[in-house]
Amino acid sequence: MVAFLFSTTVDACNFELMKAITVSFYESLSTLDWILLGILLGAFLIQLFYQLYFFVRIALWKHRELGVQTPPVSIVICAKNEEENLRKLIPVLMEQDYPEFELVIVNDNSWDDTEDILKAFQVSYPNLHCIHLNEEKQMMMGKKFALTLGIKGAKHEQLVLSDADCRPTSNKWLRYMVNEAEEKDIRLGFSPYKKTKGLLNAMIRYDAFQTGLTYLSFAAAGTPYMGVGRNLSYTKSRFFAKGGFKRHYHIVSGDDDLFIKENANKSNTGIVFHPDAQTISTPKDSWKAWWAQKRRHLTTAPHYKFIHKTLLALYPLSACLLWLTGIIWSVMHMEFLIAAVLIALRYIIQFITFRGTMKRSNQLALFWTSPWLEAMLWIINPVLWMSNLFAKPKQWK
Repeated sequence: MVAFLFSTTVDACNFELMKAITVSFYESLSTLDWILLGILLGAFLIQLFYQLYFFVRIALWKHRELGVQTPPVSIVICAKNEEENLRKLIPVLMEQDYPEFELVIVNDNSWDDTEDILKAFQVSYPNLHCIHLNEEKQMMMGKKFALTLGIKGAKHEQLVLSDADCRPTSNKWLRYMVNEAEEKDIRLGFSPYKKTKGLLNAMIRYDAFQTGLTYLSFAAAGTPYMGVGRNLSYTKSRFFAKGGFKRHYHIVSGDDDLFIKENANKSNTGIVFHPDAQTISTPKDSWKAWWAQKRRHLTTAPHYKFIHKTLLALYPLSACLLWLTGIIWSVMHMEFLIAAVLIALRYIIQFITFRGTMKRSNQLALFWTSPWLEAMLWIINPVLWMSNLFAKPKQWK
């Protein structure tokens, strides 16, 4: 009994001592210290907001049963020197389990055997419609011009867009793109990149995953800002309602994201996030080619709405601030617990939301390396943005 009372007294004394030390520590903090601590906590709360308000929506996304509606569909693809890709793609698309569709391919001034390949396929596939742009229209270069002609030439109201280097993940692709959000004019799909070996491939796949997670979750939250032309659907009337690409025709990129920015809203836009509704794209095989592609994509970012630019910048900025202020705080006060707990909680929550989304999108191979790939993008993206200030890409291919 005496031992118990003694132990209880010691524990109480230790608690009071720790309490006194903690109170003394925080009372000794300067105004600068409190500002630093506020930034640290604020950055953590911003990260928490993105994970639990935006990203968790995709991790918990519930697929709808395929409806019975199967309106006629026009698949529209622009091709520039895509001879080999078209040899593989056309037979795959023609095997789609869909009652009525046509494939519209715009041959955009190709100088390989694309035209001959398309003419040969037209003999076997009567629902293959080809539009050939020649040197007489060389002054109208650009994917937006080619895509506009393809959409004008499409017979059906419902459009599904992709690229020549993409492959649908199943023969149900068209059914999901049309039916999972059948009441919407615009449908945003997901398009990851093919897995190969190496750091570059992992970086490209993670970048596509993060981009897809962001635009899909923003759309699910009622604030759509972009889609990807590799897997996108909208109606022909929606395209022409605001003049197609007229407002941003002078910009080399933006046939997908700037179009969505100008036309999409909470009521007319839905997302399609099903493993059978994806299109797998072929990634770049060199850092130089990927760098050029990224630079071209970033030319559209300054034209986003202010709210979207703010939201897109705030997420990586707050993550960097969480790390930076955490390190500064720990070094200044030799007190690592606060920063370590907040950073650890951030990654635990991210792992939970990312795992669910990666599993649904067949990207689980990126799960454990995602923190390092994410950190690399925090460095790469600002450098790319700064490089575009001095020289902008001029062609889409």
